Amino acid sequence: MKKTPTDSAVGKVLAYDTTLVTRTKSSTLLSRGHKITKKDVGLLKSSGVYTVWTDENKGNLVYEWDISAQVAEKISDGTTDVMKGKHGIAFLVSKTPGIIKTDAKNLTRFNLNQKVLIITRKGGTAVGKGEVVAAIDVVPLAISKKEMMSVTQIAKKGLARVSPFEFNKVGLVITGTEIFEKRKKDQYFNIIKKKCEKYGWEIVYREIVPDNEEMEKNAIRNARRVGAQGIIVTGGMSVDPTDRTPNAIRKMGAKVIAYGIPMKPTTMTLVAVWDGIPLFGISAGGIRYSEFNSIDLIFTRMMGGEIPSKKEIAELGDGGIFWNYDIH
Repeated sequence: MKKTPTDSAVGKVLAYDTTLVTRTKSSTLLSRGHKITKKDVGLLKSSGVYTVWTDENKGNLVYEWDISAQVAEKISDGTTDVMKGKHGIAFLVSKTPGIIKTDAKNLTRFNLNQKVLIITRKGGTAVGKGEVVAAIDVVPLAISKKEMMSVTQIAKKGLARVSPFEFNKVGLVITGTEIFEKRKKDQYFNIIKKKCEKYGWEIVYREIVPDNEEMEKNAIRNARRVGAQGIIVTGGMSVDPTDRTPNAIRKMGAKVIAYGIPMKPTTMTLVAVWDGIPLFGISAGGIRYSEFNSIDLIFTRMMGGEIPSKKEIAELGDGGIFWNYDIH
């Protein structure tokens, strides 16, 4: 690979992806392997590219597109697929829905090399099939073969992986006298249905009940009876005197881990376990914040077989205001 003045590059083969960045997008201007034409010279200069890398003998160097792909293959443990992206980046994408697990200690150790970087989604994050788990990016355009050997030696398999959900059958109890009496249309079912489709869960039970503790308890029992492995109860979670869901769950004998969690949105969430089954109460705030709420953060973990402790829930306050929370 050789540095070539753009004016002198006509007829030569471009050795890397050139990037076009504007206020609204970042895209590839000309791709690696493109044979440069006279017309391209003006295009490159208009984007500030007055010198380009042209394809020459590689010699002792390994280039970014090969580096990222090799590192991705090295760390993938079979729960992810390797996908090549633009500009020499490689990605690990989930083969199956589940919870991301990261080896934070070895991930940090790897990134101290400062030339090849592994960037993951936060450990404990839930993903559907085909979602990005990690990106492998390269800072220089190339490194020596000796440096490449050092990098691959510290790239540990399973640095970022996906742990499939242990449970996949969901029971849904929708509360609200106004919904039960058909004064108001239920808005929760389609939201939760969409989440279940993303995470590979099946809704095996669905019932709408009024704000009545006995009817809520009966619906929860019925959900378990038909095979629900995790139960979501929507609504009735605030301090309004008509809201009965927390009392109903407590009176069933469920172990309440937390009522009120330090996250925004959906602070008014109840996390409980009833005879080994996750029992999850979520406020109506999950309707407004349908894209991401406590179902995605906590109930997913419970469906993965992990029951959070009181301390783990309390620790959510550090970073508990999430990207979709709106104060207006």
